[in-house]
Amino acid sequence: MLGKIKNRHLVLIFFIILILIVGIIDQATGAEFSMTILYLIPVALFAMYNYARIPGIIFCAFTATTLWLLAELRAGNFSVFFFPIWNAFMKLVIFGAVGLLLYYLKEKQRKLSDVNKYLLASNEEKNTFVGIAAHDLRNPISGIYSLSDLLLTNHKENLDPELTEGLGYIKSLSNDTLSILQDLLNVSRLESGKLELKIKSEDYIQFIKQEIGLNQLIARHKNITIRFKTMTESIIADFDKNYMREVIGNLLSNAIKYSNQNSFIDVKVLITDDGKILTEVTDTGRGIAEEEQKKLFRYFQTTSTQPTNGEQSTGLGLAIAKQVITLHKGNIWVQSTLNQGSTFYYTFPQKNMEL
Repeated sequence: MLGKIKNRHLVLIFFIILILIVGIIDQATGAEFSMTILYLIPVALFAMYNYARIPGIIFCAFTATTLWLLAELRAGNFSVFFFPIWNAFMKLVIFGAVGLLLYYLKEKQRKLSDVNKYLLASNEEKNTFVGIAAHDLRNPISGIYSLSDLLLTNHKENLDPELTEGLGYIKSLSNDTLSILQDLLNVSRLESGKLELKIKSEDYIQFIKQEIGLNQLIARHKNITIRFKTMTESIIADFDKNYMREVIGNLLSNAIKYSNQNSFIDVKVLITDDGKILTEVTDTGRGIAEEEQKKLFRYFQTTSTQPTNGEQSTGLGLAIAKQVITLHKGNIWVQSTLNQGSTFYYTFPQKNMEL
C-alpha cells in the first residue's frame, strides 16, 4: 500500500511516528524488554519503500538510536556513562547498515528489473524485424525457386548443359534459403509467444509414414534407406500436424545429412508405460561429442561434426523442434557417440486435455 505513495516525505513521517511509538513503549516497559528489533523494523521497512532516499534512511536510524538511548538513560541500568553512549553508537551503525544494505539491494533489483524490461522490449523489436524481413524475403525467393524449377522442368532439353547446371544450383540455393526463412519465421513466432498450435486428433503412425516417404526421396541421393518400426498400425493422438512435421522433418533431415552413404536410418514409434508417444530416430553416422550435446537445442548452435556430403546447417532446427515439443507438453533429448551415430528421442502425451 505504502509503495504506491510517491510522497516520500509523508511516508518518512509515518515511519518516524512508528519509531516514536516504539520509543514510548520502550520508555514504559523500562529494562524488562529488549526493544532493539522493534526499532529496526521501521528503519528496514522505510529502506525498502520504493521512493526512499539515503538521507531519510539515516534520519530514521538516528531517530531510532536517539529514542533507544533516552530509554536506556531513563532506565539507569549502567555503572559508567560511556557504556550507553557506546551502545547507542553501535545501534546507530547497525540500524544504518541494515537500512542502507536493504536500500542498495532494492536499487540493484530495480536496475535489474529495468534491464530485463529493456531486453524484453529489444527482443520483441528484434522478433518483429526478423518476422517482417523473413516474410518479405520469402516471396521473391519463392519466385526464383519457381522460375528455375519451371525452366528445368519444361525447357531442360533446350538449355545448354552449363546453364542447366547453373539453374540447378539456383533452385537448390533458393530452396535452402526458403527453409532458412521459414525457420526464422518460426523462431520469431516462438519467442514472441505468437505461435499457436492447432491441435487435432490424427493418426500418428500414418503421419510418420508420410514424413518418412517424403524424406526417403532426399535420402536416395546418398543411397540411405529409412526403416520404420512400430508395434501397432495406428495411434490416434492429439497434435499439430504442421509443426510436428517440423520436428520429425528436422530429425530425419539431420540424420540424412550426418549419415554416410549406403547406410540405414531407423525410425521407431511406441507407447510408453505412462501413456506417452515415444518417437526415436537413429542413424549410424558421425555422432556428436558429449560436451556439445548439451547445447544442441539452443538457437544458432552447431557442432564440430560436419555433414557427410557438404550439406549446410543453420543451427535453428533442433531449437525449434524443442520449442514445438515443449508446447505439446513433451520432452526431446539425444544420445550420441562419436563415429557411431546418434539417436534423437521425443515424447508427448497421446491425449491433450485442452483439446
